[in-house]
Amino acid sequence: MKNSTTNQEILLLPATSFFNKDWCEKSNPENSKKLSQKEQLIQLCWNGVLPELLPEICETTNEAKPLTLWEINETDKLLDLRLGELNELMNNEWSINPYVFMAMATLN
Repeated sequence: MKNSTTNQEILLLPATSFFNKDWCEKSNPENSKKLSQKEQLIQLCWNGVLPELLPEICETTNEAKPLTLWEINETDKLLDLRLGELNELMNNEWSINPYVFMAMATLN
């Protein structure tokens, strides 16, 4: 029987009105005031707040644990979050990131 693992890619646009809200930082609220909106969002994601921000799209493992955030790729306009049960390379051919998608399209 083949074991399968779950991987998920999420694109976030930090400049949208949804992320204009002041999110409460649990660990150090004074430090988060010095960060830009995008930097605050990145910090919240690394601190594990993503399932609270977006519970509808955050997948879980077979044991109902949230997936682990392994990588955040940052561009001017978006954040590309890569989550999974294991830290394995995701296939860029199936990426939803438009920068990766267009780079792969030019190779064809």
